[in-house]
Amino acid sequence: VDPDIFNSVHGNGLVYDGRLIVDHTFKTTDAGIYGAGSLCEFSRRFQRKNAARYLRHDGFNGREVGAKLAQALLRTLDPVNGDVMAAGGNPKTSKASATSEGPEPDSPGMMHSEGGDPFDSNEAEESSPDLLPEFYMPIARGGLLPGNLHYYRINSCRRSALSADKADGTSDSAAIVTDTLDSSSGKGHFCRLTLDSFGKVDSITYLGGEELQVESLWSLVGLSETFLNHLYQRWRDGDIPDIVEFLTDEWATALFHDRFMDFCHQIKLEMLSQDEVKQIINKALDAVNPKEGLSRKLLAQIRSQLPKESVKAMQDHLLDYLRENTNHLKTYFLPEHWEGVHGK
Repeated sequence: VDPDIFNSVHGNGLVYDGRLIVDHTFKTTDAGIYGAGSLCEFSRRFQRKNAARYLRHDGFNGREVGAKLAQALLRTLDPVNGDVMAAGGNPKTSKASATSEGPEPDSPGMMHSEGGDPFDSNEAEESSPDLLPEFYMPIARGGLLPGNLHYYRINSCRRSALSADKADGTSDSAAIVTDTLDSSSGKGHFCRLTLDSFGKVDSITYLGGEELQVESLWSLVGLSETFLNHLYQRWRDGDIPDIVEFLTDEWATALFHDRFMDFCHQIKLEMLSQDEVKQIINKALDAVNPKEGLSRKLLAQIRSQLPKESVKAMQDHLLDYLRENTNHLKTYFLPEHWEGVHGK
């Protein structure tokens, strides 16, 4: 820690426990001082209900942490318009018809007397991990190494102590590795993907003479391995000598489309809105050991239990997505194409 920062922390009576301690609004013990970044950590009180919750800011994407800090500051500086402005909207205009009778019952300045403020103390606030900001964006690092080799390392953000162990390499996880790199000529690629216990891409490491689009690699982190054309199974069977070549094939075009993540999010929200589907998934997840994760057998079992209407709805959404973006996704064969061929 920089000596000046250390002296400033202690000179202002701020709590420092290996990291500068902040609450869920990034506020320190001094109401006028906020903190965020690799030097900071959320209060340990947030681990009372979830002991595995990761608290250090260095496990999250710096840009995302900065955006959350800006939102928290906007809410403090402008309690009325803070949320609207943080979302990119225009601030509300005050009503000219305001009278001296006081604020309306539902106005921000009105405190309801019944039940009191649910967050009337820091103790109540910080004992609930649900109040902490949620972080999703992956963390990317890269550089140009001697020999004109491009290096990229992208891993998912840390949400628990278990994911932190994986990031540090202290936990076993499924790893997919291909190495066709010739260091003397700079041709070929070294690529390593790791999967978490639920079959999602947890990290990607790349080394090669060819410069790749980091945004494309970024979009793969967090995706289920089944989205990648059953990458793990095919690699284990020896069908994939080079991961990079495999992922740049025409079949993977949809994965890197700018609307693909929106499509996945839409499907997820629709499935969560169906009570029967939620019950099936929650029942299956309750029986899963987090360390062992999901097996293909269990995934197949869950799919067989899903209502036919839900499966059909997902298939229809996929077809609609391909039709709406057919200008970029020209290699996919749609049902109407088959009908045209069959008619001939």
